[in-house]
Amino acid sequence: MNTRKIDDQIRDYYGAQKPSSETIERLKQTIRTGTPARRSRPAWIAVAAVAALAVLSFVWTAARHRLPSPHQLAASVAQQAALGHNEKQELEFHVTDSSELQRKMKSLDFTPVEPVMIRHMNMRIVGARYATLGGEMAVQIVYLDANGVPCTLYEMRPVDRLARLPDGEHQIDGVHVRVWKEKGLVMVLTRPMA
Repeated sequence: MNTRKIDDQIRDYYGAQKPSSETIERLKQTIRTGTPARRSRPAWIAVAAVAALAVLSFVWTAARHRLPSPHQLAASVAQQAALGHNEKQELEFHVTDSSELQRKMKSLDFTPVEPVMIRHMNMRIVGARYATLGGEMAVQIVYLDANGVPCTLYEMRPVDRLARLPDGEHQIDGVHVRVWKEKGLVMVLTRPMA
């Protein structure tokens, strides 16, 4: 065990450290001329060429992966909603009213609500399941209209690109799809065309 004071040990350690020969040469050059030695030009040219290549690569990649327009996004979301409606997947939660659905679906990062349109159309809720639409977590709620025809309502938070989603109506694969925002959520209602 070393019994010397820690201060002495530290002094000895740092005293034994030496700068590299390249560093010593640059310091001598600085002392003689008053300016530090510069690197050769070819190195800077190479750095500039790499930077220019990186910028061009970024611009090319951004141009190829442009974000879809809001109308293209709406058409894509409507297509996904129509597909989900036509698939008629099994419901995870069978409920008789919206408040029951709110209590049961605890994994959502929003609270599902009943849109005004649903009340005006005298639709009756059947159940729901977790889903994704437009790449975001959604709830897929199945209603029966006054004639007993199943309709599907998707609700999700308007995050990222979904915030740009315009209201509109679409007709896809025999399904009428309506997209709108209400109560802070994006709503997508799909119904068979009459």
